[in-house]
Amino acid sequence: MNEPSIAAAIDAFLTALRLSPRSVATYRQGLARFQTYLADHHGLDPVRSPVTALTIDHVLAFLAYLAPTDARSRAEVSALRTALTYLAAVRKFYAHLVATDCHPGLSTEKLSFRLREAIGRFSPPPPRVRSADLERVIHYVKSRPPEARPERELRRRKVIALLLTLARTGVRVSELCRLRREEIDLDEGSAFIWRGKGGTSRTVYFDSETGAALRAYWQARGDAAHSRVGHFPAFSGRDRVGQPGAPISPRTVQAIVRECCRAAGVESPLTPHSFRHGLATELVRRRVRESVVQRVLGHASPTTTQIYVHLVGDDVRQEYTEAFGAYHPPDPPSGPS
Repeated sequence: MNEPSIAAAIDAFLTALRLSPRSVATYRQGLARFQTYLADHHGLDPVRSPVTALTIDHVLAFLAYLAPTDARSRAEVSALRTALTYLAAVRKFYAHLVATDCHPGLSTEKLSFRLREAIGRFSPPPPRVRSADLERVIHYVKSRPPEARPERELRRRKVIALLLTLARTGVRVSELCRLRREEIDLDEGSAFIWRGKGGTSRTVYFDSETGAALRAYWQARGDAAHSRVGHFPAFSGRDRVGQPGAPISPRTVQAIVRECCRAAGVESPLTPHSFRHGLATELVRRRVRESVVQRVLGHASPTTTQIYVHLVGDDVRQEYTEAFGAYHPPDPPSGPS
């Protein structure tokens, strides 16, 4: 039996993926970049070269090629995140080759060990998110007065419920978009995330305010007029009273967050994922155990959670304050300087 080419093996891998269309598109982009790199720097034609020509060194060299050696600026950190995203696609492809016996010579265990050694200097910090900016946006949407037109009032309530759900549960935007009503328990204040990132499921929790906002949104949507509403999307993409419609898309959620930030006067570049970072930081600040934070956010590795522990640094601020006194912002200038 002839060995598949690199390109054919990648096509088979992408076809077999059971992920969201957005994740598949990201993997496809990363693996396309990997094929271009192999052709330009290693003389491997993906269409003609057998998949067994791939080695662990190709992955390590690909990472070193993409990732900046010293990510200090915002652009460099962004490039580093892109490199790690593409690396994740290549690693999963290699794991597929081993699992399907397409490349018996590969060892995912050895690859993981080599990458652990190399990836330490390629670890970007999480985005610095100010909790005050997040709460300012939430305060803005909650303070808007009710709308006279039912359709506009429905959207107002949806935006409140959506932002509170992002902020209080820490779900990823793709997870939020897939939520159905039957997966949200208003009596318990919890939601079940079915097959999140990495294929794992978990339970997340929310506060009373979020539960009330969800109930108000579904009531305005007219869900009570229907039977068997469990399969309805938690958040509709296009709201019409009495018609739940299709689930909201990640792009629509991103547009809502941008719109609310602009209206609230928040200039920092917040995204739906910023609310997830904000919850992680706040949980660590309130000294919730790292293992609990890891489970709430669905981090595959405790190393990811540990990043937020170093990011908060409240102990450092407390001891600094004890030594030099509390900080007070300078008074605004009294006149022209």
